[in-house]
Amino acid sequence: MLSKEDKRIFYDYMNGLALYKPSDKLNNINNLIKSFLNKTLTMFLYDGLPATIDYVELEKLLQIKGLAFITEYKENLVVLPIDLLFDEVDIYGNALKGNVYLNDIREVKTVNIDDGVLIKNDYLGIGLMEIFRKYAFLINESTTTLYLSNLWKRTEKVFTANDDGTAESVKNYLEKVKNGELGIITSSLLYESINVKAPQSIGTSLHDLIEYDNYIKSQFYNEIGLYHNNNMKRERLITSEVEIGMNSVYPLVDNMLSSRRKGLKVLNEKYNLNVEVEFTSSWELRFNLGENNSKLEGGEDENAGGNLESEDEKAGGNLESEE
Repeated sequence: MLSKEDKRIFYDYMNGLALYKPSDKLNNINNLIKSFLNKTLTMFLYDGLPATIDYVELEKLLQIKGLAFITEYKENLVVLPIDLLFDEVDIYGNALKGNVYLNDIREVKTVNIDDGVLIKNDYLGIGLMEIFRKYAFLINESTTTLYLSNLWKRTEKVFTANDDGTAESVKNYLEKVKNGELGIITSSLLYESINVKAPQSIGTSLHDLIEYDNYIKSQFYNEIGLYHNNNMKRERLITSEVEIGMNSVYPLVDNMLSSRRKGLKVLNEKYNLNVEVEFTSSWELRFNLGENNSKLEGGEDENAGGNLESEDEKAGGNLESEE
């Protein structure tokens, strides 16, 4: 039997009125993971996929499970989750069979890997969930710390009262201050029974916590291939610093793109398709930005040299004409 408070929380949740609760760590971490997944599902753009294969379902399997199995089912190509079986392996220890789950008939079926095409999210088939869990936990802890630190910032002064009457007077005084009114204490006895203390400051400042929170988020975005500057001490970074930071974000996402292309190459050969995959959204901009920067730097040098040369020639021409 739900209590009155539990019922209120349930109805608020169903009506979309649930407030964020820092103490509900498990729910907050799960929501962060879903938020991460929503972002990374836009990482790749597929062209030429059969109509029976939804690219979102394909990406969900790859990023969550690390593996996806494409095979024929009821005369259509479909993508299925697969659990590899290592009872039979090849010379390199790769599984030759696996269990796939058929959602429509709720059955598990053992298939040969050669009956379809196995596509991996990365070379090891790990997926992104371990990265998501790690950073969701760290970001949630950092957010909770920031939340508590922000609350403590409201308590610049601590009032202590010796009796109930004095406590009630302090409440009225603070309420008036909150409402923008002037609070007045008329009794000297009341004034003497109130003690005001300033809390001792802790060693870590709010700015330090914000820097740490930004550092964690920048590390996460760098892991998934999005450059995020974690330097909050300076307004500008030199080109070499930016390039070093940009280079650190490439390895995993390049691994992911290579793994998909390798799997799609086998898929195209096996089923006579022409499926291609590229980066999209911010991940595509990452490469284009790097190429454009290189061209821009080269172009600026060439243009600068050309302008100087033309000015010299122009000046020379003017001198000759004057002579």
